[in-house]
Amino acid sequence: MPDLTGSPARHTCLMTLHVERGFGESLVLIPPLGGSAESFAAQLPEFARDYRTVAVTLTGNGDAAALDPDTPDIIGTHAREIADLLAELQIRRAHVVGVGYGGAVAQRFAIDHPASVRRLVLCDTWGDTTTRTVIEKALALAIKSSSLAYRALPRSVLAAATLNSYVRWPAAGRILAAQMRTARIPELRAQFKAYTSIKHSPELRTLTCPTLCLAGDAAPWLVTLGKRLAMTIPDARLEVLKNSFEPSHLCQPALFNEAVRRFLGRPAT
Repeated sequence: MPDLTGSPARHTCLMTLHVERGFGESLVLIPPLGGSAESFAAQLPEFARDYRTVAVTLTGNGDAAALDPDTPDIIGTHAREIADLLAELQIRRAHVVGVGYGGAVAQRFAIDHPASVRRLVLCDTWGDTTTRTVIEKALALAIKSSSLAYRALPRSVLAAATLNSYVRWPAAGRILAAQMRTARIPELRAQFKAYTSIKHSPELRTLTCPTLCLAGDAAPWLVTLGKRLAMTIPDARLEVLKNSFEPSHLCQPALFNEAVRRFLGRPAT
């Protein structure tokens, strides 16, 4: 039974951890790379007022079970974890929200299980890593090369660098730095590699669920990729959040919650 008065009920389902609150239509929250269900602390009480809200921790992250870094199709594996979790919870259809890497998992889940998705929210993410311009090629190379930091630098250094990168969003920086201090680097690096290699665009064109793409204006590359994502999915639109960086649910939780709530209030099609 979800706990509506105190701390969220925390459960283990198969290999995936999840936190659940509230009643009503189901809403599933999938965190960004290295994140956990606890990163949705600002979303759980907000959406639990109207939805059965389930935040997950994917294997290889937080306190969830280990993920073999050599696992083929890591994003597909995580999407199957979501499917198994919903089956265990007897949830037939849900609104699905994915942030960053979680957005890639949400895409894969929606592609593979279209009847299970009411509405889809994809925040600070992309659907394809194919580059089209010289600038995009340089950006893609910089993003992929950043994975070297996971291999070369101690976690304490990565955590300090994270704090320095989030001076404008100190609360988000503290949460992300804390995640970095306990991250399982080989598993994190494997997920990052999978994320920066996705090519979902052809399959995304088959989606029929209403979709909201979100991106923070302080991450212009994600605005560009979010725009492309919104143009690829038939019933999708992009909304840009002011003074926000990735992940927007931590940098601008109130704006993120407002945008998602507004979108979920749309009449079903």
